[in-house]
Amino acid sequence: MDSKQAALADYVLCLSESLAHTHHADDRPLYQSYLADSAVLFAILVRGSETGQLQARIEEHERLSGQTFLVGPEHTAVAESWQRFKGTI
Repeated sequence: MDSKQAALADYVLCLSESLAHTHHADDRPLYQSYLADSAVLFAILVRGSETGQLQARIEEHERLSGQTFLVGPEHTAVAESWQRFKGTI
């Protein structure tokens, strides 16, 4: 597993942990959406698809997170984990 895959896996696990521990019911469906979208990102990364396809999917994921708002304190760890992943691109 390369550093991009490891960072994205960490992000997915952070989302999963945040979903499991959030006390904000409104955040749960958002975490599920982020998890579903990040699974596609992970598949693109593992398959070694074109960089343009990965970049387009990253932009879509950022639009998703930009159009939604997490309330619980868990969102800080999620945002930091996402930035760590983006730092590997």
